Amino acid sequence: MTIADERLDLAWRVAPATIAFILRLEAASRNTRDIVDGLMFAAIQASNVSGINADPELQVAYATLMDAPPDELRRPVSVSAIAHSLRMPFETARRRVQALVRIGALTVTPKGVLVSQQALGSHLFLANVFLRHEVLRDFYFEMKRLGAAPHGAPGAGLASPAPPVRLTNRLIWEYMLRVADALGVAVGDATNGVILLAMIHRNTEGFGPAEFAAWAQDPVGRGQPVRNGPLAAALNFSTETLRRHVIALEAKGYCVRGPRGLLAIEPPAARPGLDRMVLDNLANLQRLFARLNQFGVCAAWERDATPASATA
Repeated sequence: MTIADERLDLAWRVAPATIAFILRLEAASRNTRDIVDGLMFAAIQASNVSGINADPELQVAYATLMDAPPDELRRPVSVSAIAHSLRMPFETARRRVQALVRIGALTVTPKGVLVSQQALGSHLFLANVFLRHEVLRDFYFEMKRLGAAPHGAPGAGLASPAPPVRLTNRLIWEYMLRVADALGVAVGDATNGVILLAMIHRNTEGFGPAEFAAWAQDPVGRGQPVRNGPLAAALNFSTETLRRHVIALEAKGYCVRGPRGLLAIEPPAARPGLDRMVLDNLANLQRLFARLNQFGVCAAWERDATPASATA
């Protein structure tokens, strides 16, 4: 097997765990009405902190919950930029931004949109910050077990012993923006992409890597159908809203509706694109863990997970 074949095999092997990880992050970010608002909120938050993400010193300075960055370090983002990043019609993005402004989740400035201080300080938002941090930690150990975690020497680490939850959440937003873009390229828009991931997750629930690989070759024969109601409930959609998105996915050849429910499939011409998507995802995951390693986060997780007797 060539190095390229081995990497593609690894990319498909980590795909089921990655889908579950993305959906857990989506659920842990849903302090808004539905997944569409959740994706918008995530995209706006990622854009707001992109300047901090690009500066290692700022990453360290504003790493823990107590170290909130000042507003002057957050960058407003235009509605058109958010619509473009999610491949969403501008008018849809504008209406949803206005709705999020009305409930206090966003603030509009002359330069664009910011996640509001009211939202950033809410109990639910702060609880989700810690939840996403723990989801990422658990996922790191899962990826390590599957052979997809970083192998390089860790960075110097952080000065504070407090969990670097702001730093890890910023890196999560960065990764999720890349996911949203890849899904948009594949199926037309990020919302349909997340719905397709949720459908795949239900179709393959309980599958190991080998079973998932077999499913990828025969999704209709091996998939476990999911009905509209449970899938809509999992995504906080009405069944009618989900039905409209499913129709769009069916039209593109990404799912079929059978007597027992919905099955995700791949259009005949999509396989090379899907291989490229899982390879890109593997690269993005390894970039995420390399960034965590840069700040000593992975090493701190390893120390916390090591019994004291093992280091005595």
